[in-house]
Amino acid sequence: MSVRYTTSQEVMHCLKSGDREILITLYKEHEEMIKQFIMKNNGSIEDAEDLLQDALVILWQNARKTDFQLTSQPGTYLYSVVKNLWLKQWNKNKRLVDDKNVHLKATDDSYSADNGQMDLGIIRKYLNEMGETCRQVLLMFYFDGFDMKTIAQANHFANPNVAKAKKHQCLQELAKRVKSKFSSTDFYQ
Repeated sequence: MSVRYTTSQEVMHCLKSGDREILITLYKEHEEMIKQFIMKNNGSIEDAEDLLQDALVILWQNARKTDFQLTSQPGTYLYSVVKNLWLKQWNKNKRLVDDKNVHLKATDDSYSADNGQMDLGIIRKYLNEMGETCRQVLLMFYFDGFDMKTIAQANHFANPNVAKAKKHQCLQELAKRVKSKFSSTDFYQ
């Protein structure tokens, strides 16, 4: 029987009390999202399963520390840990064969007036100033390419329509922040 939870505080309570059933629940709830991410980034299903297990172990170990606080949704935390572990593994194994295939590359922040691209460094700066939920929804959709169903599951939204509405709301907020500091001529030729 799966453990049911609604808040990160409930997850932390289960972890701190030694309830291992929460790990099974977290694995099942986030398995598809992690598999999609790893497969999209040149990994295998086995890589995804291993990394999700590693992330759950890290969460379990951190939850046992007295000063650890889970400040985001469990899915957001697991996704971040998996992403970091995958980057480390990817670099270690020299999987960066062709720059065109690098979806996780963090250095693609340059402004190019020649092709009319926005400066991703500026967008990321304002994105990082947003709340955790908005930041996660926009990153998952625009940077990682997840669909609304996956985003809804990862953020514990009721359904994909709620995720879509949240994405729209967050994108409007991000645009408002950027537009308050820049004009369209700052980005496009």
